[in-house]
Amino acid sequence: MKRQEKDYEILIRNALKGKKVPILILDSRWHALFPGGDKPAPVTALEDELNKLLKRQGFLVNELKDLKSTKKKLMDGIVAGMGENSGQSERKKDNQQRLLLEIKERIKEESDELMELPKQIKECNEKLLLIGSKYCFQRLENGDRQLKEVTAEMEQLQKKIKEKNKQKVDLEKSMDSAYSLMHGLLGHSVMNLFDKGKL
Repeated sequence: MKRQEKDYEILIRNALKGKKVPILILDSRWHALFPGGDKPAPVTALEDELNKLLKRQGFLVNELKDLKSTKKKLMDGIVAGMGENSGQSERKKDNQQRLLLEIKERIKEESDELMELPKQIKECNEKLLLIGSKYCFQRLENGDRQLKEVTAEMEQLQKKIKEKNKQKVDLEKSMDSAYSLMHGLLGHSVMNLFDKGKL
């Protein structure tokens, strides 16, 4: 990473300390920063990664609910079977115990993963903000430069328009004066021929 990029990253991270950054891909303001959905490849890649993390989080929340519900039903079945020695075979009890251990293990693994996901989501979201904001700041700089150029061109054009307008007014005065003099010297009938394009 270049020193300038590292300095930029440090500045942005320091500015964000203590601030809650919304999940960017869920915020319409984020998408509005990219007119027409024109996003650089690194931004799109991070958005995809963040989307996958959010989907995984949602999946795990639902999966854990289902596993806990299944665990409860299994536990209830085991407890109910304890009173009935003749009704349950040893094989069925072993199977229930094995299933219970598997479910407990899955609950532990998925709970651990679910605990880690908010940190991963936060890190991915911050990376996305860093890369996206850098792109937007570059656009702002380019836009500012272009705006200055366009403003300078407009000022030059306005100056030319003022000059041309003055030239037009002077020409109109000169023509009115010449027409008036010719009218006075030659009379109405001669000037009427001029007006009709016959002279």
